[in-house]
Amino acid sequence: MSALLLFSLLPLLAQTNDAATGTEMRALTVTLVDEKGREVADVSVDDVALAENGVHRDIASFQRDTRPLVVAILVDTSADVASSYRLNAVDALVGLVNRLPEGTRYALWTTGDRPTKLVDYTEDRAAAGAALRRVAPQGGNYTLDALSEASADLNKAAKEDERRVVIAVTGMGPEFSYRDKQHAADDAEGKADLFLSVQVDSGAADLDVRQRLSYTLDRLATGSGGRADTVLSYMALDGALRKLSANLVSAYRLRYASVPALKKRKLELSVARPGTKVLIPQLALRDEPKKRDEPKKR
Repeated sequence: MSALLLFSLLPLLAQTNDAATGTEMRALTVTLVDEKGREVADVSVDDVALAENGVHRDIASFQRDTRPLVVAILVDTSADVASSYRLNAVDALVGLVNRLPEGTRYALWTTGDRPTKLVDYTEDRAAAGAALRRVAPQGGNYTLDALSEASADLNKAAKEDERRVVIAVTGMGPEFSYRDKQHAADDAEGKADLFLSVQVDSGAADLDVRQRLSYTLDRLATGSGGRADTVLSYMALDGALRKLSANLVSAYRLRYASVPALKKRKLELSVARPGTKVLIPQLALRDEPKKRDEPKKR
């Protein structure tokens, strides 16, 4: 057999071997943060061990997910947050935008009165502060509708090599969205690779509003390996958003050998760094994840 023919057959031989051993390669992005929510850097494949359903799995690769980010930021601008919006929220959100990794494209959405795209996708950091300071909070909160619309818009705007992120900041004022919590989560799920959120709950929220927002944001965070935090006032918003910023830069791409068509998958990733918290996207563990529209090719 000639060397050229043997080289051409290597991919087929590899596929045959995989089929013969009954394994498949799976890939997902996990997030590593320390016990204070800060970035965990410089972790290599030698620092981690993986078990799936209690069984050791071989890790093919473990490295930083360096794909550029495209981020949709949702901001509650309803009448309920008027007293805190300019005093605390705007500066905290401008800080979040300024901390986005270099090369990130972002869009700003407001949720007061109706979902509105305030700033279309751009790398211009200065655009955020100028746009946010022009907003006059008004009307009810439409965060659930904004999650659906912004996620769909993000999915269409993203390029093939970009990692899609939604960040939502919301108070607990009257929620007037036309979608219920189930439909809002269904609409948004799978259209972003990562969902992050901060809810500001001063304790005066209506129980139904609290349940609707918490269910949707918690479900999206769990499914994507993100986080859904709650703070008690807008004065704590800047600190909460700094923790979310760490999640944007602590992503690692994991590839491992698994068994096809498991009915249930539970991953445990051990990291040789004391206090490290591993956030695993539960949606990625499903053999048939929720179907989503493909992002446009650019």
